[in-house]
Amino acid sequence: MNLKINYFLMSLLLVIILILVGITYNSTKIITEKTVESHQHSIAAETAKTVELWLARHLDILEATAITVQEITIDNNFETLLILKMAMKAGDFSDVYIGLKDGTMIDGADWIAPKGYDPRIRPWYRKAVKENKITFTTPYLDMTTEKMVIAIVKPLVVNHQFIGVISSDIILDALGKNVANAKIGNSGYTFIIDSQGLILVHPDQKLLMTTKIQESDKSLKGVLDHFKATASGTYYYNYRGEEKILSFQRLSNTGWFLCTTVQKKEAYTLAKNIAMLFAMGMVFKILGILAVLLLLVIGISVLIISLTKHRFEAIVKQHKQLMSGKDKDLKGEIILRKEIETRYQTLFNVSTNAIMLSKKFSFIECNEKTMDMFGLDHDQIVGKSMLDLSPAIQQDGRESKAKFDQIIKNLVAGEQKIFEWAFNRSDGTEFPTEVGLKALRLDSEMVTLYSIWDISKRANVEHQLRQAQKMAAMGEMLSAIAHQWRQPLNVLSTYIASLPSAFYNNMISKKFIEKMVKESDFQIQFMSRTINDFGQYFRPSKTKQTFEVYDSIENAVKLIKPQLKQNGITLQINESHDVQELLVFGYKNEFVHVLVNIISNAKDAINEKQEKTQRKKILRKIELSVKTEDHHVVLGIKDTGCGIPTNLLTKIFTPYFTTKGIATGTGIGLYMAKMIVEKEMEGQIIVENLPSGTQFIIKLPLSDLKRKDHA
Repeated sequence: MNLKINYFLMSLLLVIILILVGITYNSTKIITEKTVESHQHSIAAETAKTVELWLARHLDILEATAITVQEITIDNNFETLLILKMAMKAGDFSDVYIGLKDGTMIDGADWIAPKGYDPRIRPWYRKAVKENKITFTTPYLDMTTEKMVIAIVKPLVVNHQFIGVISSDIILDALGKNVANAKIGNSGYTFIIDSQGLILVHPDQKLLMTTKIQESDKSLKGVLDHFKATASGTYYYNYRGEEKILSFQRLSNTGWFLCTTVQKKEAYTLAKNIAMLFAMGMVFKILGILAVLLLLVIGISVLIISLTKHRFEAIVKQHKQLMSGKDKDLKGEIILRKEIETRYQTLFNVSTNAIMLSKKFSFIECNEKTMDMFGLDHDQIVGKSMLDLSPAIQQDGRESKAKFDQIIKNLVAGEQKIFEWAFNRSDGTEFPTEVGLKALRLDSEMVTLYSIWDISKRANVEHQLRQAQKMAAMGEMLSAIAHQWRQPLNVLSTYIASLPSAFYNNMISKKFIEKMVKESDFQIQFMSRTINDFGQYFRPSKTKQTFEVYDSIENAVKLIKPQLKQNGITLQINESHDVQELLVFGYKNEFVHVLVNIISNAKDAINEKQEKTQRKKILRKIELSVKTEDHHVVLGIKDTGCGIPTNLLTKIFTPYFTTKGIATGTGIGLYMAKMIVEKEMEGQIIVENLPSGTQFIIKLPLSDLKRKDHA
């Protein structure tokens, strides 16, 4: 009886074991299938996530670029192109460009559109207008790179007004190489299709943009409907006699699908190699085959758990050590960053010139030199603009705002980097400076760097040089005054000497007295005018003004004519008959000084030639011609003197260089002439030798008022 019961119990145990083995096998099979599907889907999901992050990053870059360009004047200018080029580098785009609603094309890759090209009819432009949001286009052939690209497009709206579309190109090859290149085992790979099943990215380049997935094999005929029914999933199919598994994941914001495919057999092998699944399979096999060795299995399990725990503790310890090392590295990096920050802050503050940063033309930072230079606190400078710290009128007579607008325009065009500017100190006094501007990106924002040099001392030195030159010429001028006074003094002396004889001879009458008083007054007025002319000459101009060229020539001739007459030199003025009035802008008295200096040098050159030549008589003549050319006044002063040695032509405008010797020359006359003409009046002065002497040419721009009259 006991034996039968034992047999029954053993048989029952065996049946139970067999049932458990069957259940275990079936469960293992189901788990394996689910694990395979889950594994394949996780690969698709992770790859899709990588693609979405990659695309989202490019979306964010274009979004940020659109926001930036909407805050500036969008045109084919330096600032707009700079933003587009920076976006190209940041997103590794093949091109970033803007199409305006008037048909203007602005291309960051400097692509020149062919004649007749209209961005408004291009697919990327129409896509943005139709969707009215940031989105992707369908792939198309790019005219610049001649490669298949997709474009990210976004409408540009300023003050609720549509002004155009900004777009960036991504070469499809880049998407495949950078993100959609996951390899699964030996036979598996990833690819991307659009909402119609057209293959966009695939290891086989022959299939790109030519083949739809549902048409590539009969077993895939209904795959697109399966894709559209759900955002993700798995699809089994038979491709050329091989069972395969296809997993897919919809890519957000695009309507595309990221797909993975692998042989079913290889997928199961890969799934069985997963640690947990392999461990479960081993446990189930041990349970089915070695049920009677349950205690042994438990012992082995305990041993495995013990070893795992030990391994886990070792890993935890290793991770703690690693984290401790990283913590030290992080602290070291923080200390290094603080040292670098302190170093650059020190350099920023000890700079000998004022340094300021502005954003949207408002100052956001300045160094200590700036506060010293302006006599203002940090808070009194930050938030102000360049115009807030400047007088309304600059020292050249132009309005500060108009001059600043022109400077910014020149900077955008890349024509001007350093310019002169007058600022106000805290006590209201003005001081001249040289300003350098540079646009740069700081913390993902465009800022402008101002570097300012105080040139007050240099300006004072130049002013003193001008006055020194006038003082050096004073001796000659006094000689000229004495010469001009000699004749009227002789006349007055004659009148006075004639009075006694006229008195004794009873010749003094009313008519005699009136004539003598009238002629004496004429001589006295002549002498008075001479003093006024020279007094005006030695008085420095305080501000720039618009003045007439012929009037300056007349003033110069009045001053120098007595000397020319004394030396027997003829001065001929060839005036332009087609222009009644020629207006230029600058320091009038200083310009008269330039003309007097050049004519005086011409006089000396003629006298020197006379001394050197063996002939008894030479042509003693100076010609002054005036004409207009391209909105400029051109003055030519030509003499019949001895000329200038060729090796000295490049040196005559150098300060303190003279060919007259230190006894008669200072060497600063022509230097100051060049400074006045070229620096103060934005003109040009050159000298050249002629067969009969020397010619100085002065070219000055007509004032804005005169330009308007000519226009």
